[in-house]
Amino acid sequence: MALLLLTLSLIPRPLACLERYYAATAKCDGRGCRALLPDGSEIPYDDGKKKSLEERLAHPDVEDMFAQPYPTGPIKSNPTVDYDPGRVRLDAVLRLTYPQSGLTQVEFFGRKLTVHKKVEAAFGRVAARLAKLPEAKPFLQKLGGTYVPRKIAGTDRLSAHSWGIAIDLNPSLTHYWRWEKGGWKNTVPQSVVDAFEAEGFIWGGRWYHFDTMHFEYRPEILDLACYPSP
Repeated sequence: MALLLLTLSLIPRPLACLERYYAATAKCDGRGCRALLPDGSEIPYDDGKKKSLEERLAHPDVEDMFAQPYPTGPIKSNPTVDYDPGRVRLDAVLRLTYPQSGLTQVEFFGRKLTVHKKVEAAFGRVAARLAKLPEAKPFLQKLGGTYVPRKIAGTDRLSAHSWGIAIDLNPSLTHYWRWEKGGWKNTVPQSVVDAFEAEGFIWGGRWYHFDTMHFEYRPEILDLACYPSP
């Protein structure tokens, strides 16, 4: 029992959090700390490399996913350069947690949307919140999609849409960093952002590489207990 308690105390908070939310098992031993995945693969907690944002995006360890705390509250314009909290994803973890066999359809403001059944309830709760917000209506009249297996524009990395955990609001009313000249822009109301974040979705408008139409279900990024101890 003493050894078990010691082992648990050594597991870093982000790694323990990954186990809580995803198909992963946290383990720390003489080989270091890592996430064990159901297919037998492993992801190190800390690979010991100092990385730029692009390197974290391309070759992340568990620690990289929590390197930038996600800010909730009032929307702030002009995020700090390369501050993209939640944009680092562990694709293998998402693929094993949200397999294609779990896709389902949900009713969302008169449309049938394909999402993963593990986030079906979260989409329903968001819809209930948005239904009370008249200012949300224009952003819901046309949607950019939910489940779409594809790569992120300009990269070889898979989009969060590939697992049915993301939604894009009306593209004609929103902004994306690759389309815009002149920096960060946003028209999405604070109340809409708050509604999604309250149900575990992060918003691409919080990123330096902004994508204000984009929301994805990432409850671990919003959980303050998932970040390393001060």
